[in-house]
Amino acid sequence: MGAYSTASFLRDTVRISPADARRRVADANALFGSTTLTGQPIEAQLPVTAQALADGVISRDHVQIVRTTIDKLPAEHHADVEQLLVDEAHRFDPVKLGKLALRTRAHLQPEQVVLEEQAARKRMEFSMIEDIDGTILLRGRLSPECAEVLKAALSPLAKPAGKDDNRSATRRWADALIELAHRILNSDTLPQDGGRRPHLAITISYEQLRDQIGLGRGDFGALITPQTIRQFACDAGITPIVLNSEGQPLDVGREERLVTKAIRAALIARDKGCSFPGCDRPPEWQYH
Repeated sequence: MGAYSTASFLRDTVRISPADARRRVADANALFGSTTLTGQPIEAQLPVTAQALADGVISRDHVQIVRTTIDKLPAEHHADVEQLLVDEAHRFDPVKLGKLALRTRAHLQPEQVVLEEQAARKRMEFSMIEDIDGTILLRGRLSPECAEVLKAALSPLAKPAGKDDNRSATRRWADALIELAHRILNSDTLPQDGGRRPHLAITISYEQLRDQIGLGRGDFGALITPQTIRQFACDAGITPIVLNSEGQPLDVGREERLVTKAIRAALIARDKGCSFPGCDRPPEWQYH
């Protein structure tokens, strides 16, 4: 069976991903050496790591951390750092070993680590993808320090509500994310969106809401049951809209039936009280 590279051969034979195949080849070359296309041997870079792997005291994930760390360091540090990481791999899992490796590199090449941190920020991304069942899949990547900011905001909201709170940790973090969004929307600190304060907007007919049938629609396309909309409506502003048979708006009502607080303040500033000739009632008595 022919293959244009060792990684390609592994991918087709073992049925692994291209990234995993390339990683395995790179690990093998670093551990045991390889041969160039001209037949020249390439010596192993990580003899201590290779022996630890052969003895079964470290894992493939440990190997990858050691290799990628060594690859980023000048040659004069290779032997000492490899020995340090292999020794610590006997005690630490790969995640903790990775943090130790980063701290080691930050001591040996601080400028490079700063550049990598800046590069990590540029790679950040976040997306919300609708699944076929209507739920939303969240996918993204944050730099370590930005993830710390998000965790700091979510942590107090993600704690168990009490001894009877049987939600999983992942469910509590999901609930915390939505609670954080609710609080931000209610804080009036966000910039305006489309000339108005950002808010959750849901459209549903009066009959559907009254009879609890059908579905309402959010501004971003979500379909929501009347039961959930009624919960939202408990502390929401409601704007009545009259539509014709073709769905065209004929009349748009107001969220508040009476004078708003802002208009009331403007009237008090203008009139200093009742504007009817001869009336001396104070402002507190007016505009109710």
